[in-house]
Amino acid sequence: MVKGSYKPETLLHRRRRPQRPEPQILIAPLIDIVFLLLIFFMLVARFLSPSIAVALPESGSGAIEEAHARTVTIDRDGRTFLDDFPLTLDEISSALEEDRRSGELDLVRLRADRDTPFQKIVDALEAIRRAGIVDIAIETTTGAGDEATEDGA
Repeated sequence: MVKGSYKPETLLHRRRRPQRPEPQILIAPLIDIVFLLLIFFMLVARFLSPSIAVALPESGSGAIEEAHARTVTIDRDGRTFLDDFPLTLDEISSALEEDRRSGELDLVRLRADRDTPFQKIVDALEAIRRAGIVDIAIETTTGAGDEATEDGA
């Protein structure tokens, strides 16, 4: 053979460069991380309270049962009454607390004239809450007439 000619046996003994492995993205760990993030955000969203939570009552709902209920009334001038007896808010709170302790009270209705200043209504609600009452119904009228209905608060 001539020098510099092609020899198939020389190709076999040639040294090959080591091949680099191709870069790969492993999908299983990526999916695990995505699921962990999903669970994290679901839990965080569950425990966050909304900045404004408003549940508006509907007028015209069904009447509440009469069992062991007392009525607190506020007239246009801001005077307060407990079952048609004029009392101060402190006296009302004391009377309601006594009834609650004796087990004779399940519900308190709050009736207020539509022209009553809102602060008077808030003060009455605070007096009822001070007595330990949690079930309060705010009495309203339907748009059709003077029939009274209660919306639980």
